[in-house]
Amino acid sequence: MNDFNKLFEGFIKQSQDMAEKIGKDFAQAQTAWLDQMQDFMPEGMADAMKGMVGEGLDAQTRALATIAGLTAKGAEDTAVLTAAIKAALVAGASQREITETILQMTSVGAVTGVQKAMMTAMSAFAMDGANK
Repeated sequence: MNDFNKLFEGFIKQSQDMAEKIGKDFAQAQTAWLDQMQDFMPEGMADAMKGMVGEGLDAQTRALATIAGLTAKGAEDTAVLTAAIKAALVAGASQREITETILQMTSVGAVTGVQKAMMTAMSAFAMDGANK
């Protein structure tokens, strides 16, 4: 393995670790930020936003929703999409669930995004080395 591959592999591992930590800490950080910003928001807005983060969606569902959104937008930023795919894998999503999430976006007319997202997913799955 050459130095670039080692560097890239280290980067991917670091991204996976970061995605796992972010998934666990997101709700706490978001809630704390909303507490700090409450005085600058219209009355009730911070409380309403707190109801949308935290205990509702788990990390896997959030990652799959992110993949769906990026796909629907055209899957232009493959680095961000790859990070979302890695986050979904770390959170426990299978390759099949990720693939189904991407393919579901054809129902909203995101065919070009689906094509790009599927290519990105195949690359991410190959880097992951897992066959789930």
